[in-house]
Amino acid sequence: MLNLISKYPVLSLLICCLLLYFLNLIELPVTIMEARNFNVASEMLRDGNWFLTTMNGQPRFEKPPFPAWFTTLFIQSDIAAVYLYRISTSVVATIGVLFSFYLFKSIGKSKKTAFIGALILATSYYYIEIRFEAPSDIYTHAFMLGALLFLVKSFYNKSHIYGTIILAIICFAISVLSKGPVSLYVLFLPFIIAFFITYTTDRKVYLISLVCLVLGLALGGIWYLYVQNVSPFVFEQIASKETSNWSGYNVRPFYYYWSFFIQSGIWTIPAALSLLYPYYKSKVENPKLYKFTWLWTILAVVLLSFIPEKKSRYLMPVLIPLAFNTAQIISYQIKSKKLDLWSQVSMKIHYSLLFIIGLSVVTIPLFLEVRNSDFWIWYYVFITLMFTVSGFIFFNFNPLKLNRLFFSSIALVLIITTVGLYGIQFLKYNGNYKTFSTSELSEKNLYYFESIRPETIWEINLISKPIDFNKIEYNGEIKVIVENTFLQEFQNNLPEEYTILKTDVLDLNYFHNKESARHKEELMNYIFTLQCKND
Repeated sequence: MLNLISKYPVLSLLICCLLLYFLNLIELPVTIMEARNFNVASEMLRDGNWFLTTMNGQPRFEKPPFPAWFTTLFIQSDIAAVYLYRISTSVVATIGVLFSFYLFKSIGKSKKTAFIGALILATSYYYIEIRFEAPSDIYTHAFMLGALLFLVKSFYNKSHIYGTIILAIICFAISVLSKGPVSLYVLFLPFIIAFFITYTTDRKVYLISLVCLVLGLALGGIWYLYVQNVSPFVFEQIASKETSNWSGYNVRPFYYYWSFFIQSGIWTIPAALSLLYPYYKSKVENPKLYKFTWLWTILAVVLLSFIPEKKSRYLMPVLIPLAFNTAQIISYQIKSKKLDLWSQVSMKIHYSLLFIIGLSVVTIPLFLEVRNSDFWIWYYVFITLMFTVSGFIFFNFNPLKLNRLFFSSIALVLIITTVGLYGIQFLKYNGNYKTFSTSELSEKNLYYFESIRPETIWEINLISKPIDFNKIEYNGEIKVIVENTFLQEFQNNLPEEYTILKTDVLDLNYFHNKESARHKEELMNYIFTLQCKND
């Protein structure tokens, strides 16, 4: 089966990505990171803020503009359609998978192992999740993969060296224009160190790497220089805040990331096994390649661990070398006629868990409260597909059939991501979700008190101003958005000359109502309609 599918690796990867990334684009609520990017792209297209990016009309220089630039290509027809914004990140996620395949093939010289590695990356939990959680991350790391691909090609390709160097520089620049130097630190630096240790000390490689790095940074840094020149005070304020966050915000201990392989989701057991370098270095087909990917993975984790600020999503780039590292162990296991003890144990645990997961979906009705006719149709389709995977595992549960079993892992992720995710609509929603009609709002009399969250800005899709009752120039009714966390403060500070005519609710908690412990107070908003008694 693997031999048949791997004959057409690019087509197979495109089909896989289509199923993973382009379906169910409206099922999940917009996250805070998504809302920030969506707001910037929306205002960029609506107000022409292509370089001096804004959110709610205020400077938003925390992140570079390339993700927003790219997103505007897809939202021309409908600036409010969530699925169009998410298509852009789905396209970039697909580009990242294809870049990974060609990069793995260029380094390892094995199309089949590269194909396995790309499939593992595409189906890793956090690579799928990062598209919704933080769109800027997928951009910066996907294009850094492109930069590494063309960099490697320039090392070995004598006939098109200048073309590949130019492409590497462009991808470097796009990565920098997506999230600054983040990917340079967590993806490029460990890659180049591992490459020099494993493969070469050739001066040509050093020179090409340095040229691409410097010119890529210079090209990607033009936006930063432009903003600093045009709006130096705001830029310095934001830069200072962002820099301080790295050392004083969300600080975690040095060892926080050392369960990183769990982020690969369904590949946790094979990924953990692949880290046993001393044990497998004499068993894999290409020991030098295995040494390189192992070093690349470990160095990336170590470098991330030195940064005091730590978040789970920062681990996503580590999944890239980890996928290729894991692919080599799986390739060895598939080709082996007799598995070693560790491989046998891990294989049995891994596929036993998949078998149980496939059967466990029978309990879904215990957790979903909306059980209409559509639910039962979806449910029976879902359990049929999942039971089929479990049955396939049961009848092929043999170390000599790993070629077939490998695709049961892929199939399970595809079914959960496509058919399974569709079932979110059968969860019980918060009855007060989006109860306020934003058509009643107008920018000329719209204000907010203290702060306004990106999700609220996205939902309202209008620019609001911070309220200062001493400087209001508009005569007539005004509307003020107040987060629940500032409600008491607002009521205590409301001037006596203002009367509350109406209070509306905008609750952006998608699933959890006010009685739930998981209800976020900051997503609960009140919109007050005020009238000045002196008017």
